[in-house]
Amino acid sequence: MQDLIGFTPGQKDGFEEIVNIGMGRAGDSLARLLGVFVELTAPSIRFVLSENITAELHDLIGVDTISGVRQGFFGAEGNTGIYGEAITIFTDTSFNELTVLLAFDDDLTDRGKQELLLDISNLLNGACLNGIAEQLGDVLGYSAPCVIGQEIPIYELLDQEQLSWEHALVLKVNYKVEDRSFTCDLLLLMPEKAIEMLTTKIDRILEKL
Repeated sequence: MQDLIGFTPGQKDGFEEIVNIGMGRAGDSLARLLGVFVELTAPSIRFVLSENITAELHDLIGVDTISGVRQGFFGAEGNTGIYGEAITIFTDTSFNELTVLLAFDDDLTDRGKQELLLDISNLLNGACLNGIAEQLGDVLGYSAPCVIGQEIPIYELLDQEQLSWEHALVLKVNYKVEDRSFTCDLLLLMPEKAIEMLTTKIDRILEKL
């Protein structure tokens, strides 16, 4: 088994500062949309093997049934930028609370629910990732988001057999609405090559400090 590419303590601290800016922008965008105060927790960063991805996701999210949206991101500079995929995860309770916060009626169609998932995911992904990329001096492009599933077991979120990487960085950002049951998680996955690019960019930033 190959060693996982990780961060030095300095790189970890630097990346956390960069992520805090991105997640703050996303939290602000969500707060403006919902008209509420959005709480942010400290980002969780870990490096995982593809063979352990199901257990890692369950440990990170902590629930068995979720709805999820998946979207790829890539550096506009070609193979010199960061890349990976963003996955936005909602629990059933959180999704129901979201419809209440946005004043949707009870007869929202399945298509309407999918569009709502896509809209919220687009908002969070774009704000958070663009904030991160800006700090790294990168510009990102995005694939079209797609709904992985609604009310599916968490083990169906990612199929280990279809993953193209052996290990990846997994970043979890949690958003929670104060005094309400709405919460959602944004996962960013970056494979081995992207981790190498990321650490190089962080080192350049640290050298300038």
